[in-house]
Amino acid sequence: MDRLKEISKQLSNLFSIESMKAFEKCEKKVELHDDLKEYITEWSFGKSIHHPLLVVAPMGDSSILITQYNLQYECKTIQVQNAIERKDVDEFIYLHERPYRHDALLQAYGEWWTPESEEDYWDVVGSVWIDSENIYQNRYSWRSLLTEQYSNPHLMMDEKEKAFFDSLPDEITIFRGGMDDKGFSWTLDKDRACWFADRWQMNGNLGDKSNVTKRHNTNVFERTINKSDALAYLNGRNESEIIYVPEEEVSQ
Repeated sequence: MDRLKEISKQLSNLFSIESMKAFEKCEKKVELHDDLKEYITEWSFGKSIHHPLLVVAPMGDSSILITQYNLQYECKTIQVQNAIERKDVDEFIYLHERPYRHDALLQAYGEWWTPESEEDYWDVVGSVWIDSENIYQNRYSWRSLLTEQYSNPHLMMDEKEKAFFDSLPDEITIFRGGMDDKGFSWTLDKDRACWFADRWQMNGNLGDKSNVTKRHNTNVFERTINKSDALAYLNGRNESEIIYVPEEEVSQ
C-alpha cells in the first residue's frame, strides 16, 4: 500500500514545472518497462501500447511520458494482485482495459474466482457482457460462459428488463447488424441493427494498420425465434438487446 501511495504522489507531481525541468536536464533516456515493450504496435497514426493493463494510443517517446506509462503500469499490477488476494472479481476485471476484460473474467473464473451463487455468476458475466465491444471476436468462449456453466441466464436481467421480456409474445423478431448472423448480440430495434451495420461497414477492421477505416460488407439480418430461446433482454445501453445463441452455434 505504501508503494501505491508513492506512485500516486509521483504521478501527481510528474508534470510539475520542477519535474519537467529535471527531465529536460537528464541525459539518460528512460526505458519503457519490458512487459510493455512486448505490446507496442504500429498503426497508421503512430505507435501505441496495447497491454491488458495499459492502452495508450498514440504513445509518446519522451522520458517523462515513458515514466508516466511505467508508473501507471506498476500501479495496476499492484492493484491487480491486491484484488486477487481479496478475491474481488469486479475490481480485478475492471482494472483491465476494456478489450481485455473478457479475458480477465475467464482468467478469474478459471483460476481463483468461485461464484457465491448463480446470481453472483450472472451478475458478473452480465456486467462484462454489457461493457464489451468485441463479443464477436470472443464468441466461442462467450458461448461457453452463456450456455455451459450455469443454467439461468435470465438472472442477467434486472426487474424492469425481466418485466419487459415477460411481456413479449412467444415469438419475437430480432435483428443483427454485422458481417454475418452468427453472433450472439441481437436487438428488437431494427434501426439499431442498421446503425451497427453502418458502424462496422466504416470501421470494421481496426486491426488493419494501413487503413483504420477499411470497409467491410455488412448487412442487417433478421430472425423470428421462440422467446424461450432468447437468453436475456438487456437495455443497459438503450439498445433493446436480445442475447441469442443460434441453434447451429450451440451444436458446434
